[in-house]
Amino acid sequence: MAELVIGVGSSHSPMVAFVGDDWTEWGKRDLQHPLLFTRDGRHVTYDEWLDEAGPRVADRIDPETCADGAQRVDEAVATLKTALEEAHVDVLIVIGDDQDEHLLSGNRPPFLIFHGESIHNDAAQLGEGRSLVEVGPGRHEPDRDELTMGERISVGYREPDGVAHYPVAADLAEHLIDHALEADFDVASSDQLPVDGIGMGHAYGFVARRLLPRDTQILPIMVNTYSPPSQPRVRRCRDFGTMLRRAIDEFPGERRIGVVASGGLSHFIIMEDLDREVLDAFEKDDLDALMAIPEATWQSGTSEIKNWITTAAVCRDKRFELIDYIPGYRTPAGTGTGLGFALWR
Repeated sequence: MAELVIGVGSSHSPMVAFVGDDWTEWGKRDLQHPLLFTRDGRHVTYDEWLDEAGPRVADRIDPETCADGAQRVDEAVATLKTALEEAHVDVLIVIGDDQDEHLLSGNRPPFLIFHGESIHNDAAQLGEGRSLVEVGPGRHEPDRDELTMGERISVGYREPDGVAHYPVAADLAEHLIDHALEADFDVASSDQLPVDGIGMGHAYGFVARRLLPRDTQILPIMVNTYSPPSQPRVRRCRDFGTMLRRAIDEFPGERRIGVVASGGLSHFIIMEDLDREVLDAFEKDDLDALMAIPEATWQSGTSEIKNWITTAAVCRDKRFELIDYIPGYRTPAGTGTGLGFALWR
């Protein structure tokens, strides 16, 4: 029978691809950010939030703090990748959100399981003269320190050496779909990407680029955390994860399976209190404590925490280990991303 051997939680923000100097530069976009939501679900402009909150984090966006944060992010991602390699996973299920990449406004189900034979990732957009160095068998990477900020974002999610095709565990995916339907989850399915010329979404591209062990199959599960009106409620995400675990345990194939929550934590307004509440619930294996948080809280980037809740439900028999939590502030108003990295094993 299949065995769930490891769970991973990882932020996939562009800040994960940056060096510290870029954090505040990237933060300039927040001055016009269209998706700033407070914990009580209010939509605010940057200026409104700055007036309300005051310059409460000005001392946490200095160059030294940002550089330290970026270094901690690199170390945390490396720890997750090593853990996955040491777990010898055959299949990595990636539970991520979609932002108009695969689930489009004309058809946007709460949950979708991808069951094609393979899924491709686009080529990175690099400027002329960017050289690649071999970093492993068949793997080439540019020198990140030589890249522009935009190029760093691109190689954080996309392939510097041309379009790549990743094998999908289609048989396991179809088993999950069948089990979901038997369990009264009307899950959607797809065996191809819907838009010509656009590869897998960034939630999956990040995992493929930074975490997926070599020769490991991928299995994308898409959760519409972002886009109203068909966002699954947090309780449904927990129950979906519980269902997935039962399905994994009943899969007859001999597979070592890992699961990744891609995204989070709170953003684009950082809510450290919420992030700590969520991480504490995982530590105590008390997902019920999160069910009382109003649905209005789970909006914009903060909604990606639902991917973690789904994954935590899959991993209920595993011990939660927080690798690091870095409040990635990038403006005086306290916008940015709560960067979280964790394991269940």
